[in-house]
Amino acid sequence: MYLKLALSNGRILKVKADFPYKDSPIGYRVLLRGEKGGTTALVVGLAKEGQEAELSFPDESPLTTEKHLKALLDVADYYCLLPWRLLFDLLPTAFHWQEEDFITLGDKEWRFLDGKSLEVLQYVKKKKQTKEERLKQEFGKEAVERLLRLGFLRRVREWKMPDLSVSLYALAVPLQEAIDGLKHFRNKEEKLRLIHYLQEREVASEEELREAGFKTQDIKALLQKGLLTCMEEDIRKVSITYTAGRRERRYIRPLGKKSILFGNWQDTLLRMEEELESLVEAGKSALIYCENVSLVEQVEEYLRPALGDRLVRLCSSDRPRDLILRWFSLNSAQGVVVVGNRGALLAPFKEVELFLCLSGNSKHTPTGVDLREFLYQLSRYYGAGFSLVSTAPPLNLYLGRDWREEYSPPTAQVFVLRRKGEEVLSPELKALVPEGEECLFLVNKTGYAYAYCKFCGWIVDCPVCGNLLTLSGEGHKVFCNLCGYKGDALCPECGRPLQKLGFGIDRAVEEVYKHLGVRENFHFDTQPRLGKSYDWVFVLHADNLLSLPRFDAMEKYFSYLWSALCISRRGLVVQTAVEDNPLVEYIKSKDWQGFYEKELSRRKEEDLPPYRKMVVAILRSAPDMQSLGQEARKKRAGKLFEVLVKTDSKNLRETLRILRRHQPVYLEVL
Repeated sequence: MYLKLALSNGRILKVKADFPYKDSPIGYRVLLRGEKGGTTALVVGLAKEGQEAELSFPDESPLTTEKHLKALLDVADYYCLLPWRLLFDLLPTAFHWQEEDFITLGDKEWRFLDGKSLEVLQYVKKKKQTKEERLKQEFGKEAVERLLRLGFLRRVREWKMPDLSVSLYALAVPLQEAIDGLKHFRNKEEKLRLIHYLQEREVASEEELREAGFKTQDIKALLQKGLLTCMEEDIRKVSITYTAGRRERRYIRPLGKKSILFGNWQDTLLRMEEELESLVEAGKSALIYCENVSLVEQVEEYLRPALGDRLVRLCSSDRPRDLILRWFSLNSAQGVVVVGNRGALLAPFKEVELFLCLSGNSKHTPTGVDLREFLYQLSRYYGAGFSLVSTAPPLNLYLGRDWREEYSPPTAQVFVLRRKGEEVLSPELKALVPEGEECLFLVNKTGYAYAYCKFCGWIVDCPVCGNLLTLSGEGHKVFCNLCGYKGDALCPECGRPLQKLGFGIDRAVEEVYKHLGVRENFHFDTQPRLGKSYDWVFVLHADNLLSLPRFDAMEKYFSYLWSALCISRRGLVVQTAVEDNPLVEYIKSKDWQGFYEKELSRRKEEDLPPYRKMVVAILRSAPDMQSLGQEARKKRAGKLFEVLVKTDSKNLRETLRILRRHQPVYLEVL
């Protein structure tokens, strides 16, 4: 049999192989050996010819389905990508096996050895196997080579599955003690955010913390200080059986093939729960895609009492052996609901009745793919329903009259307050903060403040990517939230010290604790996120969204406030420094349709998305602008180039092909 194997670099290898099972080989994982070590591949088709290769099939059932591969091909074609590179972008790392060279103990007895040699052997015994380069760095090349030559150590080549253990982190002390413990740290803004994140989440895996943007050095620093604790492999398992009690429910109309659930988050979750219970009782399955790990866990917690062990979690933060066990159980499962992040998108369902996409915003891969598009294409190949679940429908879908809408109006009361200058908390806002109720404070900026040169009169840009720099709390350093650049807080033009301008979430935390005290019921974030509702939500500052040099700045501002409203149970308080802010009036009257109609009218008049395709990209090198057409614009962004291209569906693929030649660090199709 001749097979087409997809490799992680996006290429295809045609091989001759003896397939050991009776069904189709498409979708099966392959361990492919080579001279420099082995790698993982996936069967994506049959070939008419192929080369001899040393390979094996480690799984008794397919890793994914032919339907998934067809959806990948469609999406990759639309975005002008190598489809198999996208395949490996979505495949959980638990399935990326590599064959590598290791050092292990030899068979000789440890006799008549010096102290250093015994130390090397004890190290290898504890590790079981280790990389040769690491061992030589630790103990020296001469000592390791000698033990290899004498047979006390030996080289082996083995398949290594990554991420076999999971580290879980939690606060080791009460919140106030953890905050007090930061007093002697420099650059403590990110450490403070980490403490609040863990106070909110209680326990978080190392992968989840990295996904949330936290640095390993900050985690280690707090561990060494005794403010955090680390537990190995102590994570929740879905093998626990929960009782899924039956209860009387009102009749609900099925969602249908294309639908949007939006509005009040609590009511939207209830509607989703009713739909899923109905499907499970009928022996049908569903997939819930969540945009991040935190949302996965919030949805799992909400649905577990109703669905019990029929709810299966597949998440990038799960322990690999647990993920693998649940993954392959789906080949024959019926009447289950899978909840997960992008690590669940290739799960091998036999049949699926409904795909639910929970996303506050479009969720792109690093290559610019909107994962909602992949899920929609996948639903078509399964003949399943597709439902977007959010606080508001995307503007482009509002024009699609064939989408069924189910809207739950937000019920919270809205207060709009004027903020003066550099004020963080207005007196009126302080008076509205209740005792003992769950409160979320939002600021649409990470860090402490913008970095401003009073002498030159400008906010300093990042020299690498052109993003606005953030000033640290101590005022000595600047950093970029986009590319990670760090530097001294000095103006690049005049060399004078930079000053703070405006405020970010770190200064907001400081001011709230200063004026209102440290409370367990206070929560802080830069974005209103799906997953959890709060009694009160306070938007301290989001006016900076209106100053974005983007055509959709008003939509982003409205969506920010509307999402905050939908996760509020009792009250939404909006501070604004903008006089006669018309968008706030739409929020006060809860008139999302009024805003959409006005915004779409403006975009149609100006020939903007969704009436026209547009690509925004940040590139490592400058493209030939003539090849992109007359409606293309370019500007320098530090060492990079920001490009905006207006195009149409007919020319979109060619536009993307040209832009991808210049190694985009960011790309979005609007």
